[in-house]
Amino acid sequence: MDSVTLPLGAFHEVSLSTRDLAASVAFWEAHGWVTGAVRPVWPHPYAVLSNGGIVIGLHEHRFPSPSVTCVHPGIAAALESHRDAGMVIAFAQTGPDRFNEFGFRDPHDHMVTLLEAPTHEVALHPAPPQGVRTTPSAEVFFSLPAEDIDLGLRFWGLLGATEQGHVPGGWPCRRFSAGGLPMALHAAAHLDRPALVRIAAGGSATGPAVTSPEGLAWVLAAA
Repeated sequence: MDSVTLPLGAFHEVSLSTRDLAASVAFWEAHGWVTGAVRPVWPHPYAVLSNGGIVIGLHEHRFPSPSVTCVHPGIAAALESHRDAGMVIAFAQTGPDRFNEFGFRDPHDHMVTLLEAPTHEVALHPAPPQGVRTTPSAEVFFSLPAEDIDLGLRFWGLLGATEQGHVPGGWPCRRFSAGGLPMALHAAAHLDRPALVRIAAGGSATGPAVTSPEGLAWVLAAA
């Protein structure tokens, strides 16, 4: 599989399973995330929130969570190409009478899901209204724990990820972009669960991680 590239498509959301959708929405809104409109795709309660650069999808439904979720054209063909390349498919739902999707895991058991179409209306980095001056929002990226960061980066490279050079001083990691999602791999010994990391402009110290209702760490890190 090292000789092929399997593009992710376009980043859609970091999908999170929650037992209490209202509590999850309240948590992220309290930390500055903004609720967006969803499409009538899923039968379970569902909400999306954004900080402008990342979208999180909150699903009151049990599934392997979190998942890096992207929209990929031609899902049936993409599924076959992933199988032909040796990717181990964790689940697949395809057919003319259902919403098509499939998923697979990275070497550290983190889920990746590809969808046939968007399930919400949130646009990343929306243009400000004409005449309105805005200030840049704090940078946020999605960080996954890894026992072998080099192995993880090779895998994500097969999915079209491109490594980035800047490493925040308060959050040791290897950063990259995958499908438009700003991501990182951090040592599992540093934090043993996935995190959304916010880089504080002018910050001098990294604060303790706060745990969201879905079990995700929300970290404020020094630049």
